[in-house]
Amino acid sequence: MASWSVIAYRDFWDVPCMVVARRGEETFLFYSRFDEELDDFIGHYEVWRMPSLAEEDLQCSWEGLELRALERMPDIGLRELPFPFVQRGSGRGDG
Repeated sequence: MASWSVIAYRDFWDVPCMVVARRGEETFLFYSRFDEELDDFIGHYEVWRMPSLAEEDLQCSWEGLELRALERMPDIGLRELPFPFVQRGSGRGDG
């Protein structure tokens, strides 16, 4: 089984709010949305299998990025990312 690699992430509130990661040839978006009614982030990641994303796709806004998804995958808990995540200089800021 191929190992995971984090390509980029956006925003960070205890955990990253959006992460684009790759496993083998597949690219995935992990997205924890902010819920206005809760006034907090939802307690899980929505997971989307994405088409290949070019560097330019990751440099502009990620708003609506999930609309480009190939497939919706099962949600996972915020602390259940399938790869270790340590906040470092791989972030790309707000967007």
